[in-house]
Parts: sequence; structure tokens; C-alpha cells
Amino acid sequence: MPNLGEADRRILDVGCGAGQTLIGSAPLPGVLAVGVDSDYAALRLGTQLTDAVCFVTARGEALPFGNESFDLVISRVALPYMNISNALKEISRVLRAGGRIWLVLQPFERTLKELMSHLVRFEMKAGIYRLWVLTSGVTLHLFGKQWTWILKPGRYESFQTSGAVRRLLTAAGFERIEITRGQHFVVTAVKRQPRI
Repeated sequence: MPNLGEADRRILDVGCGAGQTLIGSAPLPGVLAVGVDSDYAALRLGTQLTDAVCFVTARGEALPFGNESFDLVISRVALPYMNISNALKEISRVLRAGGRIWLVLQPFERTLKELMSHLVRFEMKAGIYRLWVLTSGVTLHLFGKQWTWILKPGRYESFQTSGAVRRLLTAAGFERIEITRGQHFVVTAVKRQPRI
């Protein structure tokens, strides 16, 4: 879970689902907590679970907020299903200078394990899709580019590597990037202050 500080008065969760991460983080009273997701059913469930979070239907690549609207942006295992470069640029845009991000991403090992599981069970359609996800992650790592699933334009999915994430975050205007690896990996960074 993200560590919330006194300066985190406006928090955005990108790909929030039903708002579990925001609810579990227990923001301080008076904090504006906003969750965005493209899954309307998940957001509707979120409104039944809490009234402490404002839920908005939106995609991470096109956030409907003004520049520098938030102090902290979080995203728990949602960026792997987006165009990561575009989503990070949007996150940077809506985050104030000096604001922080907290991300949980998918490592290569998880995608490989899922691929092998499908192949062992002869689930060929699922195996082909996982192979595409694997290829998408490799392309993201090597070239910083992604493409959509051929059978469903607009659908993204990939694994992430520390190197690719560092490059994409740096390009989106972040510094002080820290990556902790485990079953997933957690990434924190700070949006650069403008140079005068």
C-alpha cells in the first residue's frame, strides 16, 4: 500500500477498480481522493463501498483533469493494461511539480508463468494471447513502444522491466525513481520541478 503523507491532500488512483487501494490506504480527513477506471461496473461497486472516494469513468491515457490537479498519483497493477507511455505523460500532466507517484507493475516472470500454464493445459487461444503480451513487453523494453491486440484495437497489455520503466518515467518528467522487486514490483518517483 502507498504511504500517504501530510502533503498528499489530493490523491488520484488511476485504474482504481472499486477503489480498494484508496479505501485501504485510509486517507486523512479532508483529503480529496479520486479514482478513475474505464470499468463502469467496478466504479458503481465502489460507490456502494465508500462515499470517501469520488469515482470518475475515464482511461489512464486521457485523464479529465486540469494540469497539476493532484499531489499523489497511485496505480496498482493497472498500467500494464494501458498504453504506458501515454498514461505516464497524462499522470505527469495532472500531478503537481514535486508530487509523487506510486505504481505496482507486472514483471516478466508473471507473464511467462501464465503463458506456460496455458500451453501445458493446451489452451491455445489463451496461450497465443499470452505470447502477444510477452512480445509486447519485449518491444516495450527494447524500443519503448507498444501496439494494440490485433483482435481488439485499443487493448494493451504488457509486462514491464526496470529499465523500460526508468526510461519511460524519465521521458515523462520524473526523477528520484526507486524500484523494489518482488512478486510484482513497486515503483515510486517524483515529478521534476521546472527549471528556471
